[in-house]
Amino acid sequence: MKRITPVTVLFACGLLAASAPLFAQTAAPAAPTDWFSGTATLSLLGRDNVDSSKFEEYRVVPKGVSMPVFNFQGSQGGKDFAVFGQNIFQADQRYFGGATVGWLGVSFDYNQIPHNMGNNGLTLFGETSQGVWNMSATLRQALGAAAEGVPSNQRTYPFYQNLLGPTIAAANSIDISGLRQRGNVTLDVGKRLPFDLSFTYLREVKTGYRGASGGDVIGTVTSAVDVGEPMNELTTDYGIRGAYNFKSSNQSFKGGNVYATFNRNIYNDRADSLVIDNPFRATDNLSSGPAQARFSTSPDNAANRGAFGFMLRFARQTRVSGDLAFGSWTQDAAFLPYTINSTIFTPAGAPANSLSTLQQASLNGKIDTTSLNFGFSSRPVRGLGIRLRYRSYDLSNKTAKWVITGDTSGSPDRSWTPAEPEADAPFGYATANPYSNNTKRFDAQVGYDIGDLTVEGAFHLASLDRTYREATTGDDDGWALSAVYHTSDWLGIRAVYDDSRRTANGETLYGFQADEAKRNRTRTGLQVELTPLAKLGFTFSYFRRNDDYPDRPDRIAVSGGVPISGAQPIPGTPSGLLNAKYDTFTVDVDYTPSERAEVGGFYSYEKNASTNQWSTTTGVNLNNLLNYAGSDRGDTFGANARIALVPDKWTFSFLLQHQKVDGLMDITAREAGSFYTPGRTTLIPPGQGGAADIVNYDDTKLTSVVGDLAYAFAKAWTISFGYAYEKYTYGNAFTDGTTIFPQSVLFFMKGNDNGYNVNIVYSRLNYRF
Repeated sequence: MKRITPVTVLFACGLLAASAPLFAQTAAPAAPTDWFSGTATLSLLGRDNVDSSKFEEYRVVPKGVSMPVFNFQGSQGGKDFAVFGQNIFQADQRYFGGATVGWLGVSFDYNQIPHNMGNNGLTLFGETSQGVWNMSATLRQALGAAAEGVPSNQRTYPFYQNLLGPTIAAANSIDISGLRQRGNVTLDVGKRLPFDLSFTYLREVKTGYRGASGGDVIGTVTSAVDVGEPMNELTTDYGIRGAYNFKSSNQSFKGGNVYATFNRNIYNDRADSLVIDNPFRATDNLSSGPAQARFSTSPDNAANRGAFGFMLRFARQTRVSGDLAFGSWTQDAAFLPYTINSTIFTPAGAPANSLSTLQQASLNGKIDTTSLNFGFSSRPVRGLGIRLRYRSYDLSNKTAKWVITGDTSGSPDRSWTPAEPEADAPFGYATANPYSNNTKRFDAQVGYDIGDLTVEGAFHLASLDRTYREATTGDDDGWALSAVYHTSDWLGIRAVYDDSRRTANGETLYGFQADEAKRNRTRTGLQVELTPLAKLGFTFSYFRRNDDYPDRPDRIAVSGGVPISGAQPIPGTPSGLLNAKYDTFTVDVDYTPSERAEVGGFYSYEKNASTNQWSTTTGVNLNNLLNYAGSDRGDTFGANARIALVPDKWTFSFLLQHQKVDGLMDITAREAGSFYTPGRTTLIPPGQGGAADIVNYDDTKLTSVVGDLAYAFAKAWTISFGYAYEKYTYGNAFTDGTTIFPQSVLFFMKGNDNGYNVNIVYSRLNYRF
């Protein structure tokens, strides 16, 4: 949603940050004299205790004394410098700035972003080393023996609840949180060279947990477990850029530049895998399953990108630009063994849990990319504007492939599964196919001014080519019309209509994936700016986008990837994403009754809706037909005011924002399908096929109120006092509840990321020098 993010930034800190001048906005005095200025702010804050991680999901709201912002900047002896800091010594701290000394220019930016996904998450395991989650072997053996000692039809939820009760009660508690630390430095050494030359360095470290992760642990008792997925990643990027600027030589040529760049990016995941003990087994077994499950994490990789281009300026606002970029992505991280289960052997008799059994030690993957861009813009005659763009992008998979003989994925960690090459999977699996694609697109726009009215027409032509996708070729063509009307200073209107059509050619039985399927898209929009009085302004806007996916084939019974003999398409059973709609409506009002006061308000309405449909067959006949009509509506309103009670002395600020998001998943099933159960008719209305709608499908409410009174008691000193209130409520059918054992045999961490109420009082002292 537009106006309020899922967790609003603390407004007190936001007001503090807003009081500091930005680096780009600050200019040295016109005269070449030395100067120095800056600000520093101290804050004293008190607030309620909040258990939910949502309150500080991406921020820190510190109790007591803190320094939310400082900056200093100036020029001494021809040396310019500026340094800014936010949230000093906090997990969400940031420092940025730069300096120019003679021939050298330096700029830097260091930013920390916490991500608190859930406080006090519960798990049956303990992390004994990075990414290794263990559980008592004695306990696991006892639980497995108890479960295997009764018939499978007696292993009901009450049975597991009674068996696991003491273990769940003794579950460990961890906070699911991560930290992103990102810093970059740019050195500009071209101050005294006839061309620009700069070097860049970026380093980003991610630590903590990515979130709750895990999966199925296969065995006599197959469980699904959640644990924290370790995050220990390092990304570095080295870059160089050079540019030569042309000086204008005559009236027709206005200058421009040519440039070249190169970047080397390296990603290192220092957590190679995620290992979780089987809660119901302490030793490996072919039939009963492994003692542990292992899940892979993101592999190490690297990328090179080089580009060179130009931009030339001519008379009549004519610009000609172009660039050619080359990229190379590589991935050669060592493979993990086929399995962690020591009782599985390959057909040749080799242990499948040994690295020596692998056909290849690593992928040695490589993808090359080439991008060509060309642009032209001009106003050849008064009132006429022309813009042309062309882009070609090619992605080619150069990985040397081999035929995969088999692995343990068919029956995870319980037996060896051979792989057989097929026409659409020549290397054993469709996921091993070397996907490639190529896109070419041309855009043209022509606009003409007719007095206060500007009309513009545009069209685009694009061709799509893919390798090893169902839709191997397609086109994406469209056109658009827009009009902008400005009369005097009191009325401005902009209207736009955009229509595009994407085609898809290839072979499919059920319909192409949404990203490659045939699609008809229309977009309309209207924006009105009205200023009937000098002190009063209105803004109104409405935008709508429709995506339809026509001509999806009806379901036909299939066996082994081909239609069953005698089967016919079943009318009314297309599968996949059928349509999607997006609506946005916004009204803003601003009123400035005097130089001492300004007030404003807004209302925004947004709604996203989409329809998916899926079906199954029994023999040649239709069985289930499930239709999912999901929608997400958001209503947001707010008001703000700033009043100078005593000019240059007392200032009062007020802010109110409220957002309500209602999610709904409307599910309808076929009454005659196997999904329908007669016992549900007392709970679910007739006509839905026994399928219940999900009413609390990501429902959210967020209310924030801030009042601030500031007093400038001296030329350089300001003190303020404020109160903030924030209330967040959240409902989601998938995460509601606190039990880590909602269904047998599933174990969720259930970290606390629920709603909260918080009251905040604060004071801040600001000094400018």
